[in-house]
Amino acid sequence: MSVEVRNLGVAIGGKPIVRGVDLDIGDSERVGLIGSSGSGKSMISKAMLGLLPANATAKGSVTLDGTQVVGSPETVLADLRGRYVGVVFQNPATSLNPVLTVGKQIELPLKLHYDLDKVDRQERVAAMLGKVGLDEATARKYPSELSGGQQQRVGIATALITSPRLIIADEPTTALDSITQRQIVDLLVTLVDKAGASMLFITHDFSVLARATTRCYVLDGGRIIESGKTAELLENPQAGQTKKLVGAARELTLQRKQDRDD
Repeated sequence: MSVEVRNLGVAIGGKPIVRGVDLDIGDSERVGLIGSSGSGKSMISKAMLGLLPANATAKGSVTLDGTQVVGSPETVLADLRGRYVGVVFQNPATSLNPVLTVGKQIELPLKLHYDLDKVDRQERVAAMLGKVGLDEATARKYPSELSGGQQQRVGIATALITSPRLIIADEPTTALDSITQRQIVDLLVTLVDKAGASMLFITHDFSVLARATTRCYVLDGGRIIESGKTAELLENPQAGQTKKLVGAARELTLQRKQDRDD
């Protein structure tokens, strides 16, 4: 799915949070959006999904394969979400429904968006569990019975069960340890590429972004300050905030290496 964001602005209670953002994602392209906490990353993803807070206003344009999101009625947006756009959230412990079993959790988007019988839905859930590295018995468990990494695999399965054409991954590894982070990123990239989908990967960590994307945008104070190929920005950052993010990623990578050596 192609994405075109033009002059996007978001204000909350009249205070500007996102300012004049332009962003593109091509078909089957993995693009990153990186910035420090409070830079406006999540507000951009919410604007793309039509899920801004009640006291927020958006201006500008967000089109997903030509469908305008900004200003569209909820009937249009509800069909777009889940069927064509899947979301992997930051913290699966809070984004997953604690009273639904894993199987029911993954099955729900199919029930909402497609007219399938129960057997067909269960077969698709079982197949998706296998794709994310979980056995069929996991379907009968509740999220609280799983580790953080397993919970995020369930989150990925739920996001991908309808074969969406765009995945928005909003800080999907923040709550995980470094080893699990790499496993989850690699799993997500593999599944997105196999599906031929596009992905927007949102993070504050360049070391994670380098594994997940080929091109990225750097956000600071609600504005895009730099963009380009992820590897090139990591190697030769130009903007001051980009240099800080790259420096932080290198320090974290060095610390992880020292921890493994110890």
